[in-house]
Amino acid sequence: MAFKINKAGNLIYLTVPEFSDTGIVRHCFTTKQGGVSKGIYASLNTSPFKDEPKEVTNKNLDIICSSIGVDYTKLVMSKQVHGDNVLVVDENFLKAKSSNNQPSQGYDALITDLPEIPLMTFYADCVPIFLLDPVNKVIGLVHSGWRGTALHIVEKTVEKMKKIYNTKPEHLLAAIGPSIERDCFEVDGDTAEIFRNSFNNYDEIALMKGNGKYLIDLWLANKKMLLESGVRQQNINESQMCTRCNRELFFSHRRDKGRNGSMSAIMELNC
Repeated sequence: MAFKINKAGNLIYLTVPEFSDTGIVRHCFTTKQGGVSKGIYASLNTSPFKDEPKEVTNKNLDIICSSIGVDYTKLVMSKQVHGDNVLVVDENFLKAKSSNNQPSQGYDALITDLPEIPLMTFYADCVPIFLLDPVNKVIGLVHSGWRGTALHIVEKTVEKMKKIYNTKPEHLLAAIGPSIERDCFEVDGDTAEIFRNSFNNYDEIALMKGNGKYLIDLWLANKKMLLESGVRQQNINESQMCTRCNRELFFSHRRDKGRNGSMSAIMELNC
């Protein structure tokens, strides 16, 4: 399985065929191609938390959201902190949001069962994970960087979907999006030790490189957590696309040393 590359003029975005086939969601993972941003954000920066004029970012959001049939003014997002908090987007949340009209802060995963409420999370090497319960009609987006991975945020998100929406993991569809691959993700001993303390299968996830350096496989770590949560192997789509390697398609925090825009995962229920 793989993600599908979609093109509309200069715009390039990715979708998950298994999600599209359900007919109940609109979704995408953006690339850096097809927007109006300039300089280090060229051209499709989708994060309003960057140092870019709001009208430019909003134009980019309008471009991508219009292409997948989503109203960008309804986007629900959070200023991410590389933690493990999961935001439940329900009617109470929407009422509170309408009163202050400000993005939430401190959440790295979003879940909802409300139709036509698009969720959005941001990336530039961290692992995007799409979750869809087609039985109970529930969606989730997870931002799982190395800290979030070590905190098992994807497992906590699945657990919250089970608790709140009665999601059965064996029914879940999951997709692991473009992000930094193992051979491009070198860390020091302190970071490797965090993974050693967090995973029983540490030796499968981390590879000693020498000189106190390690390579961490965030794709494998998150896939194993999905499997351990009860998601079926055949229901997990892996894009296998490295953000650091694919300069033409993706922003990369590591490659560009923080001088970059952000891609986004966007998804909403349409029924």
